[in-house]
Amino acid sequence: MKSLNTTQNIKNQFIVSKKQVSKNKVLKTSILYDKIESSVQSSLNLYKNSSDLSFKSIEFDLLENAYLNDKLIIKNNIKKLSTTEVVLNITVSKKEEKKQDIICTAVFGYSLEKAS
Repeated sequence: MKSLNTTQNIKNQFIVSKKQVSKNKVLKTSILYDKIESSVQSSLNLYKNSSDLSFKSIEFDLLENAYLNDKLIIKNNIKKLSTTEVVLNITVSKKEEKKQDIICTAVFGYSLEKAS
């Protein structure tokens, strides 16, 4: 089986707005998930057989909350790319002046369906 491990990183950024937070000014988990999923899809579109990929698995770990006006960075790292699957590691961190606090990690797995 041909396999390729790569460290290609793709970054997306956004600032948490009023429409994306709850009453206590915490970023809604569903909004964060949608932003991550959109970023993952952008990464998968770079894969030549992206139309043949089917969702296989997800691990989603929310480590801390993000709040109104936080600047967030979503980084996608292709962990595994082979003829049968694609696995992406995702980290979401708060962008601060001197450090980056990771608020969420995720792993998305996709399998390549063979055309019949």
